[in-house]
Amino acid sequence: MLAGVFVLLWSGSKVQAQDLVQVLYRFENRALTLGRYGAVATFQQRLFAQAANCAGKPANSYGKADGVVGANTRQAIIDLQPCLNSAVRAAVGAESYGAITTGLWRLLMPPQLPPPDAIERANQLTFALEGTDYDVIQFNFCQSANPRSGKRYLEGDPYCFTNDPRAYLTWGPRGATAGAGAEIQQILFAAERANPGLLRDVFGPFTEDMHRLALGNNDAAFDLLCAIWVNDRERADFTRRFAAYGARAEVQESYRRVYDAANADGGKIARFFKLYSSIKPLIRRDPTEIDLAFFIDRATHGSVPPSDISQLVSQMTKFVTRTRNLPSPGNLRKQLAAWLPSHHKYNDRLARDAIFLVDDPDVVVSDAHRRMWLQRSGLKASDFGLSDRQYVASYPVAAPTGYEQIEKFYTVLPQDKRACPSTVRRARKK
Repeated sequence: MLAGVFVLLWSGSKVQAQDLVQVLYRFENRALTLGRYGAVATFQQRLFAQAANCAGKPANSYGKADGVVGANTRQAIIDLQPCLNSAVRAAVGAESYGAITTGLWRLLMPPQLPPPDAIERANQLTFALEGTDYDVIQFNFCQSANPRSGKRYLEGDPYCFTNDPRAYLTWGPRGATAGAGAEIQQILFAAERANPGLLRDVFGPFTEDMHRLALGNNDAAFDLLCAIWVNDRERADFTRRFAAYGARAEVQESYRRVYDAANADGGKIARFFKLYSSIKPLIRRDPTEIDLAFFIDRATHGSVPPSDISQLVSQMTKFVTRTRNLPSPGNLRKQLAAWLPSHHKYNDRLARDAIFLVDDPDVVVSDAHRRMWLQRSGLKASDFGLSDRQYVASYPVAAPTGYEQIEKFYTVLPQDKRACPSTVRRARKK
């Protein structure tokens, strides 16, 4: 049956055959965590069912369709091979040893769910590094000692103390925060504007809190979230409701849109493209797929080009023209990373940068740098089907969210705003 379906995708031309065997995801040593809510999980559902049927195994032999491309997914792909004739096996990339190829994707998925493009897979690479899905939040209180008392709240201290004064709550695959960055507030605002009443439907007794969080300032965010944190019952209920909120497709759409906005990561990524556009007459190409993934990961966690890129353009021009031979894409990324050092978690940034270097045979990665990479992830851009031989001309930057135009208000409490006692509670309908 599968072979019959595949006839619709196959015309026999060499170009199409090459496209069909293109690797989208390849598990080698480290599993790729791509998210429970994306199309990859749907692909796994279909793959596991067909593979179990082909191999005569129980339906649950490969575990859950959880968006993690690892040993179970590879085994299912291998188990499916005997049910495909030789022409189809070749077309879906049987020689790729369990990789998810374009052909295999088209074989198993409906036409309305096409294979993920380079932009989606580049974003998924950063998702794999962050490791948190849309239904996961983390309070950033009491992870370190309160400097007033030297104690942690869990040891009996009645005060909230945040170990990160810029992030009181962290959420989802891009590490959205409620604090100085206000990404969570922007996502709440955008999702509610597109879906009026959604906060009320999901958060119930926390609705007013969420409205105030979405419209409030940094101090308001601290007071609201601290007051929820210090109450065990409310913290558990709030976490459960936030998980349900993040699991909704319309919220995930708003999440992605906020991060693609010109006043968020989208604007940072656009600076990289502007930089490469400035030197395009010298390097004679657009950014590669791996360049794109590097830009996205840098925008998420690391340093990016400043608003005025003129000095960086001058530095890159000198680097590119210093010899007759153009630097390889990987060597250009390596030098750019050196010009944009991260001042936060420096070694972690080095380990992440290596992901975008190890596929380039012209790049020399030191033993120490390679050890950092292997300890951090061991992932390669090519594991996500990304290549320095394919190019991406632009990134779909979304319009500004409009959040910065909201008139913000202050929540004034009689107590010290940086230490929110558990006795300070808002009146709330139960």
